[in-house]
Amino acid sequence: MLVVTNTIRIKAGHGKQVAERFAAAKGVQMMPGFIRMEVWLGEGKEGEEELKVSTLWENEEAFKGWTSSESFRESHRGGGDSREVMLGASLNKYELVVSHSHGG
Repeated sequence: MLVVTNTIRIKAGHGKQVAERFAAAKGVQMMPGFIRMEVWLGEGKEGEEELKVSTLWENEEAFKGWTSSESFRESHRGGGDSREVMLGASLNKYELVVSHSHGG
């Protein structure tokens, strides 16, 4: 499995507004190999919030299929007032090597 994290730095007070864009995004859920998406909001440096968008995929090929899809281009087009409050972003990919579940 592959987890991809997109860490977005946002002006303080605007994190939930930007997170709403991800709540409305439905295209990724229809992609082959997509497992789950979670969006986490936390404190960043002073005057900033941090949004961590985490997507879980069956493998790297599934993630690449998403990033090269028309649905991906549509979901990343525009952005409106979100762009004005976004300060930067960094993308990271990780391979799952150990996993524990509740009760297991």
